[in-house]
Amino acid sequence: MLLLRSAIATALVFVAVLTSSLASAQTHSIAAPPITGQQRPAAIDFPDAPPATCHVTLPSSIRFVPPPPASADPAKGLGGLFEHSFWFGSSKLWTVLPIDGIWRAWSLPTRPGDFAYSNKLPWGRLDPPFSKKDGPLTVTGKRLDGPAPVFIETDESYGFNGSAGAMGGIEIPVFGCWQITGHYKDQDLIFTVWVAPPREEESSDTSSPISDQPSVPAPEPNRVYLDTETQAKQLVYKVTPQIPRGVNASGTVLLHAVIGTDGRPHQLQYVSGQQQLAQAAIDSVTWWQYRITAEQTEVDTTIEVTFQASSAR
Repeated sequence: MLLLRSAIATALVFVAVLTSSLASAQTHSIAAPPITGQQRPAAIDFPDAPPATCHVTLPSSIRFVPPPPASADPAKGLGGLFEHSFWFGSSKLWTVLPIDGIWRAWSLPTRPGDFAYSNKLPWGRLDPPFSKKDGPLTVTGKRLDGPAPVFIETDESYGFNGSAGAMGGIEIPVFGCWQITGHYKDQDLIFTVWVAPPREEESSDTSSPISDQPSVPAPEPNRVYLDTETQAKQLVYKVTPQIPRGVNASGTVLLHAVIGTDGRPHQLQYVSGQQQLAQAAIDSVTWWQYRITAEQTEVDTTIEVTFQASSAR
């Protein structure tokens, strides 16, 4: 009975934390990568539903439901969000997935480094619950139906006092069929989703409310310098650097960067290393994201990008 009361109390904290989280990455210049057709497809050109070759994860006849007081419907337990979804996983590691297997974008990407899909993604665990001493939750994504960079996302935003809940994020570089693997300690949770652009009528509405208030310019951010190793510890999202086809080289490329107040690298410039891989390094780092440690502060730093011989396209 004592164990049951403990599990219920932990689950209550999990739901509260998730709901709170929902409410409340010799110098010369090389251009950042242009937006390709794959990165910015028109909604009309991309399949709305997953093709037969994309075996998305759908609810089974026997569904996992977290311990009480969680509801069988995730939307009821997560503040009304995540409608038309279901719990997926086990008490060792679980998350919330769409009933139709589709993660649909809110808008189309418009600039280099814009993600095709970006959203919150809750995770849960009991027996035992999440704990920072056991390391971060990592989420890996691999596209199954075409070329795209593999990404790795780390998260330590666990609930207080060893809560069963973690509110992570999920960022997908391009549309398509993606296999996602959540890993924590000794447990993997693998599922497949179809990442699709917004429907045409949704993406075409770009109107915004008109305000009579004059816009207030944002304050000029402070800028600090951090060395390569120190800044690398703040990396929370990266795509795996890929050696371009036809290039016979591997090793490390050093880039100069300014990490903006959004946690993203800007003003990327080649410094040293395999110059044949310089543009590929910039293409990769454009997607990276760093933990923000101080508000309104930019970080002047350098980034090491390592290319493994096995990463050739």
